[in-house]
Amino acid sequence: MPQRFTATENAFEKGIEKTSPKQGAKLAGEWVEELRKAEFSGAKGLASELERLEKLLNEDEPDGDKLRTLLDKIGQDTAKAADRAEDERIAEKVRKLAEAMGAKSPAKA
Repeated sequence: MPQRFTATENAFEKGIEKTSPKQGAKLAGEWVEELRKAEFSGAKGLASELERLEKLLNEDEPDGDKLRTLLDKIGQDTAKAADRAEDERIAEKVRKLAEAMGAKSPAKA
């Protein structure tokens, strides 16, 4: 999982808008696989949201409004997941991803 964190963090640090839709779809798909195996509250919901993101990004002309709305929801749900993580190292990584997506932790909002 650390490579997925790094690849996703890099995409947000460089500017997610510079990531091609196909690259974004690949990242989302990799996270779906990981989250389907995860055992924490909210993992399955995040996996479903990321599947929708992957599908949107694979369209010939992705709808920007739908993408922004979905990314906002994924960011919020990612922040919630970070607050529930048992492993603090993982929680910190997940928090950073949520913050990169513009989400605030519900516990800190």
